Amino acid sequence: MNDMAPWSTDAATEVGAAILLLGGMVAEIATGATTAQRRAFFRAVGARIAATHPVGDAQDIESLAASINRLWQQNDCGEVRFELAPDGVLITHTGFGRRLSRILGASTEQVLRPLLEGAYDAWLHSLGSSPILTTKTLWWNDMEVRLKHGR
Repeated sequence: MNDMAPWSTDAATEVGAAILLLGGMVAEIATGATTAQRRAFFRAVGARIAATHPVGDAQDIESLAASINRLWQQNDCGEVRFELAPDGVLITHTGFGRRLSRILGASTEQVLRPLLEGAYDAWLHSLGSSPILTTKTLWWNDMEVRLKHGR
């Protein structure tokens, strides 16, 4: 007989454990990695999120936004809008840091900025974007992130 208690199904306990784990991981990465290593790590995490939520059937930017927004909204991570520009795709993400900024504190931008870059870069490349194009942040504030996928 197993004397260990079963996993709790209490949502508050699960959230508390996730906060503890995420906060500890981010702090460890912040103290043990260079800026370039941290950036590469969080871009890779973003790409992993995109890989686990494929958008391969999106035919236009509206269906792409709808597909990605289902993921973000299910996890209370805001929403995205896409706009076509002459030299790329403009990406506006709002509300992502709403919950996570309480956990990440001063590290919020250093974590979420490359994470979003990695996720959107992976999604757009999965739809056939040229390998020479990349996604980078144009500007950031606590409420909104503006990115561009292009040269």
